[in-house]
Amino acid sequence: MGRSTLAKALLFCLLLFPAPHALSVNPDEYTLKLVYLYNFTKFINWNNENEQNTNDPFIICVMGTLPSREALNILETKQSKNRPIRTRISREPVESNACHILFITKSAQDKDLEKILSLPLEHTIVVGEVDDFAEKHGDIGFVIDSQQRIRLEINLDNTQHKDVSIRAPLLEIASKIYRTEGQG
Repeated sequence: MGRSTLAKALLFCLLLFPAPHALSVNPDEYTLKLVYLYNFTKFINWNNENEQNTNDPFIICVMGTLPSREALNILETKQSKNRPIRTRISREPVESNACHILFITKSAQDKDLEKILSLPLEHTIVVGEVDDFAEKHGDIGFVIDSQQRIRLEINLDNTQHKDVSIRAPLLEIASKIYRTEGQG
């Protein structure tokens, strides 16, 4: 499954990012993470989607710093489910209810993380990259495995209290899923 997951991630990267990024043998870590965020919009259903205008964008917010804004700029040229993608980046806690996906980078301060996670985030998938993020804090955590590959951990206990559902293809590529015994 390791090679298959890596091949899928690279294929997503090739489809999402034009040359020179797509031609890069080793896309950087944050480009791959942003490709994942983009694909999350395809494999997560927001229960209020039917109420929204098809022109309303998917909003991907980033709290913290990224090495470059270039991948975000490319992301804004894409669509998902026939809706445009918009991004927001902030070093400070953002109004998270305005985001479909909130990605909290390693550079975010612990106090900011606590502040964000104390808010009611019923329509927002919270993604992070600090150790044990999915297990202890948010909905989806990026982890780097022993072979330096990006893996996903998903906390279904957290998402079951939200107005979202994660589709099976996304669950299938997760390296770990946290859920209460007996939960689907």
